Amino acid sequence: MNPIQSSSDHFGQHLKSVGGSEADVSGSDYLVTPEDTVESAASGLRIKQQQQGSAPSKQSTLHAAAQVLISRRDEQDPGNYPGTSQPGEYQLDIHHETGRTTREPIPETDLEAAQIWAQGRIEADAANFGAIYFPAGGGTDPGTGALECNYDRAVGWYR
Repeated sequence: MNPIQSSSDHFGQHLKSVGGSEADVSGSDYLVTPEDTVESAASGLRIKQQQQGSAPSKQSTLHAAAQVLISRRDEQDPGNYPGTSQPGEYQLDIHHETGRTTREPIPETDLEAAQIWAQGRIEADAANFGAIYFPAGGGTDPGTGALECNYDRAVGWYR
């Protein structure tokens, strides 16, 4: 990520790369709460689409739009979402096509090594999405902590 580019701008670019647009975020009428995670926001976006009678978006588009919403929330109040990670203690969230998310600790302390290990686990589970979190500012439940990077089979690793 470009150091002068905000995380929401970066996630906005990812949203476009998976076929979405700003309308998936701003036109959603979904209000992100302080308790929301990427997963709960993606679910909320899907529910709003159903309530509005819209055709459901692809899971990758919903997930990317949720990342934009969460990063915008976090940028507005960085004190509540510190997210400064240290090497090690990484957690892997695997997003399964069924909508289920699992979390497991990563045995690697270096982020690059963690990505290699995590990609192997994601592919072994035949999942399309994964995310590496550092549990600072959150718990050990899926979707909590400081987001380090994401994996999308179609894109690879991105931050």
